[in-house]
Amino acid sequence: MKHDRDNTSTFVALRNRLYRKLWFAVLLSGTCVSAHDTAATWTMNSLGSSTFMLSLMSTVASLPIFLFTPPAGILADTINRRKLLCFINVWLATAAGLLALLGLFHLVNPFVILFCVFLLGIGFAFHAPAWSAIVPGVVTNEELPSAAALGGLQLNVSGIIGPALGGILLYFFGANWVFALKSSSIRQRFSRGFGSSTSAVVPGALLS
Repeated sequence: MKHDRDNTSTFVALRNRLYRKLWFAVLLSGTCVSAHDTAATWTMNSLGSSTFMLSLMSTVASLPIFLFTPPAGILADTINRRKLLCFINVWLATAAGLLALLGLFHLVNPFVILFCVFLLGIGFAFHAPAWSAIVPGVVTNEELPSAAALGGLQLNVSGIIGPALGGILLYFFGANWVFALKSSSIRQRFSRGFGSSTSAVVPGALLS
Protein backbone atom coordinates (compact mmCIF):
# COMPACT_ATOMS: atom_id res chain seq x y z
CA MET A 1 0.00 0.00 0.00
CA LYS A 2 2.76 2.44 0.93
CA HIS A 3 4.66 1.59 -2.26
CA ASP A 4 1.53 2.26 -4.34
CA ARG A 5 1.00 5.61 -2.64
CA ASP A 6 4.61 6.56 -3.27
CA ASN A 7 4.25 5.79 -6.98
CA THR A 8 1.08 7.89 -7.27
CA SER A 9 2.46 10.90 -5.38
CA THR A 10 2.34 14.22 -7.22
CA PHE A 11 6.06 14.69 -6.59
CA VAL A 12 7.29 11.22 -7.50
CA ALA A 13 8.80 12.45 -10.78
CA LEU A 14 11.14 14.74 -8.83
CA ARG A 15 12.98 11.63 -7.65
CA ASN A 16 14.21 11.36 -11.22
CA ARG A 17 17.49 13.28 -11.13
CA LEU A 18 17.39 14.46 -14.74
CA TYR A 19 13.74 15.48 -14.65
CA ARG A 20 14.29 17.29 -11.33
CA LYS A 21 17.19 19.20 -12.85
CA LEU A 22 15.13 20.22 -15.87
CA TRP A 23 12.02 21.02 -13.82
CA PHE A 24 13.79 23.42 -11.46
CA ALA A 25 15.56 25.08 -14.41
CA VAL A 26 12.22 25.67 -16.14
CA LEU A 27 10.67 26.84 -12.85
CA LEU A 28 13.43 29.44 -12.47
CA SER A 29 12.99 30.58 -16.04
CA GLY A 30 9.19 30.73 -15.71
CA THR A 31 9.49 32.84 -12.58
CA CYS A 32 11.78 35.25 -14.41
CA VAL A 33 9.31 35.32 -17.34
CA SER A 34 6.54 36.48 -15.01
CA ALA A 35 8.87 39.07 -13.47
CA HIS A 36 9.83 40.21 -16.99
CA ASP A 37 6.16 40.60 -17.95
CA THR A 38 5.55 42.71 -14.86
CA ALA A 39 8.54 44.94 -15.65
CA ALA A 40 7.54 45.29 -19.31
CA THR A 41 3.98 46.29 -18.40
CA TRP A 42 5.26 48.75 -15.79
CA THR A 43 7.68 50.26 -18.31
CA MET A 44 4.95 50.58 -20.92
CA ASN A 45 2.75 52.37 -18.38
CA SER A 46 5.59 54.63 -17.17
CA LEU A 47 6.14 55.80 -20.75
CA GLY A 48 2.67 57.31 -20.66
CA SER A 49 1.22 54.84 -23.11
CA SER A 50 -2.49 54.74 -23.81
CA THR A 51 -4.75 52.02 -22.46
CA PHE A 52 -4.86 50.61 -26.00
CA MET A 53 -1.08 50.16 -26.07
CA LEU A 54 -1.20 48.52 -22.64
CA SER A 55 -3.88 46.10 -23.84
CA LEU A 56 -1.72 45.22 -26.84
CA MET A 57 0.86 43.72 -24.46
CA SER A 58 -1.30 40.65 -23.88
CA THR A 59 -2.27 40.44 -27.54
CA VAL A 60 1.31 40.60 -28.78
CA ALA A 61 2.41 38.02 -26.19
CA SER A 62 -0.36 35.58 -27.10
CA LEU A 63 -0.42 36.02 -30.87
CA PRO A 64 2.75 33.96 -31.53
CA ILE A 65 1.24 31.04 -29.59
CA PHE A 66 -1.71 31.07 -31.95
CA LEU A 67 0.38 31.51 -35.09
CA PHE A 68 3.41 29.32 -34.46
CA THR A 69 2.47 26.48 -32.10
CA PRO A 70 1.14 24.15 -34.86
CA PRO A 71 4.26 24.41 -37.06
CA ALA A 72 6.40 24.26 -33.90
CA GLY A 73 4.87 20.90 -33.04
CA ILE A 74 5.70 19.56 -36.50
CA LEU A 75 9.23 20.93 -36.21
CA ALA A 76 9.74 19.28 -32.81
CA ASP A 77 8.88 15.91 -34.37
CA THR A 78 11.14 16.26 -37.40
CA ILE A 79 14.44 17.76 -36.25
CA ASN A 80 16.92 17.18 -33.42
CA ARG A 81 15.15 18.42 -30.29
CA ARG A 82 18.29 19.28 -28.38
CA LYS A 83 19.48 21.54 -31.19
CA LEU A 84 16.00 23.06 -31.42
CA LEU A 85 15.89 23.77 -27.68
CA CYS A 86 19.41 25.22 -27.80
CA PHE A 87 18.39 27.57 -30.60
CA ILE A 88 15.17 28.54 -28.79
CA ASN A 89 17.05 29.37 -25.59
CA VAL A 90 19.53 31.52 -27.51
CA TRP A 91 16.57 33.26 -29.19
CA LEU A 92 14.83 33.95 -25.86
CA ALA A 93 18.00 35.16 -24.14
CA THR A 94 18.75 37.48 -27.06
CA ALA A 95 15.22 38.94 -27.07
CA ALA A 96 15.30 39.60 -23.33
CA GLY A 97 18.86 40.92 -23.47
CA LEU A 98 17.95 43.24 -26.34
CA LEU A 99 15.30 44.95 -24.24
CA ALA A 100 17.76 45.34 -21.35
CA LEU A 101 20.42 46.77 -23.68
CA LEU A 102 18.04 49.23 -25.33
CA GLY A 103 16.81 50.29 -21.89
CA LEU A 104 20.40 50.92 -20.80
CA PHE A 105 20.80 53.41 -23.67
CA HIS A 106 17.34 54.93 -23.10
CA LEU A 107 16.07 53.73 -26.46
CA VAL A 108 12.98 51.97 -25.16
CA ASN A 109 9.60 53.10 -26.46
CA PRO A 110 6.19 51.36 -26.60
CA PHE A 111 6.85 49.84 -30.03
CA VAL A 112 10.24 48.47 -28.95
CA ILE A 113 8.60 46.82 -25.94
CA LEU A 114 5.87 45.29 -28.11
CA PHE A 115 8.46 44.05 -30.60
CA CYS A 116 10.58 42.38 -27.91
CA VAL A 117 7.51 40.84 -26.25
CA PHE A 118 6.49 39.45 -29.64
CA LEU A 119 9.97 37.94 -30.13
CA LEU A 120 9.74 36.30 -26.71
CA GLY A 121 6.29 34.97 -27.60
CA ILE A 122 7.69 33.34 -30.74
CA GLY A 123 10.37 31.65 -28.64
CA PHE A 124 7.86 30.24 -26.17
CA ALA A 125 5.58 29.08 -28.98
CA PHE A 126 8.42 26.88 -30.27
CA HIS A 127 9.63 25.90 -26.81
CA ALA A 128 6.41 24.34 -25.49
CA PRO A 129 6.06 21.51 -28.07
CA ALA A 130 9.75 20.61 -27.88
CA TRP A 131 9.64 20.49 -24.08
CA SER A 132 6.45 18.39 -24.12
CA ALA A 133 8.08 15.95 -26.53
CA ILE A 134 11.15 15.53 -24.33
CA VAL A 135 9.43 14.92 -20.98
CA PRO A 136 7.98 11.43 -21.75
CA GLY A 137 11.48 10.24 -22.63
CA VAL A 138 13.02 11.63 -19.45
CA VAL A 139 10.62 9.99 -16.97
CA THR A 140 9.32 6.44 -16.67
CA ASN A 141 5.71 5.46 -17.42
CA GLU A 142 5.01 5.42 -13.67
CA GLU A 143 6.41 8.93 -13.28
CA LEU A 144 4.62 10.41 -16.30
CA PRO A 145 1.34 11.37 -14.50
CA SER A 146 3.42 13.08 -11.81
CA ALA A 147 5.47 14.90 -14.45
CA ALA A 148 2.27 16.14 -16.12
CA ALA A 149 0.92 17.42 -12.80
CA LEU A 150 4.24 19.05 -11.93
CA GLY A 151 4.24 20.84 -15.27
CA GLY A 152 0.99 22.57 -14.31
CA LEU A 153 2.28 23.24 -10.80
CA GLN A 154 5.41 24.84 -12.22
CA LEU A 155 3.29 27.28 -14.24
CA ASN A 156 1.19 28.21 -11.20
CA VAL A 157 4.16 28.64 -8.85
CA SER A 158 6.12 30.78 -11.31
CA GLY A 159 2.98 32.83 -12.01
CA ILE A 160 2.64 33.58 -8.29
CA ILE A 161 6.27 34.23 -7.39
CA GLY A 162 7.32 35.99 -10.61
CA PRO A 163 5.18 39.16 -10.41
CA ALA A 164 6.10 39.65 -6.74
CA LEU A 165 9.78 39.21 -7.55
CA GLY A 166 9.40 41.61 -10.49
CA GLY A 167 7.80 44.23 -8.26
CA ILE A 168 10.58 43.98 -5.68
CA LEU A 169 13.32 44.21 -8.30
CA LEU A 170 11.57 47.13 -9.99
CA TYR A 171 11.46 49.02 -6.71
CA PHE A 172 15.10 48.49 -5.79
CA PHE A 173 16.89 48.17 -9.14
CA GLY A 174 14.66 49.24 -12.04
CA ALA A 175 13.25 47.53 -15.11
CA ASN A 176 16.55 47.00 -16.92
CA TRP A 177 17.77 44.70 -14.17
CA VAL A 178 14.63 42.60 -14.49
CA PHE A 179 15.11 42.31 -18.26
CA ALA A 180 18.75 41.36 -17.74
CA LEU A 181 17.74 38.78 -15.11
CA LYS A 182 15.39 37.18 -17.60
CA SER A 183 18.15 36.88 -20.18
CA SER A 184 20.56 35.50 -17.57
CA SER A 185 18.03 32.93 -16.31
CA ILE A 186 17.56 31.56 -19.83
CA ARG A 187 21.30 31.15 -20.27
CA GLN A 188 21.44 29.46 -16.87
CA ARG A 189 18.63 27.10 -17.85
CA PHE A 190 20.46 26.27 -21.05
CA SER A 191 23.69 25.45 -19.24
CA ARG A 192 21.98 23.42 -16.52
CA GLY A 193 19.24 21.73 -18.46
CA PHE A 194 20.66 21.22 -21.94
CA GLY A 195 24.41 21.26 -21.48
CA SER A 196 26.83 18.51 -22.29
CA SER A 197 26.17 16.61 -19.08
CA THR A 198 22.49 16.34 -19.90
CA SER A 199 23.07 15.23 -23.45
CA ALA A 200 25.22 12.44 -22.13
CA VAL A 201 22.34 11.17 -19.98
CA VAL A 202 19.35 11.66 -22.26
CA PRO A 203 18.96 8.91 -24.84
CA GLY A 204 19.78 9.90 -28.38
CA ALA A 205 16.35 8.86 -29.63
CA LEU A 206 14.78 11.35 -27.25
CA LEU A 207 16.71 14.27 -28.70
CA SER A 208 16.41 13.30 -32.34
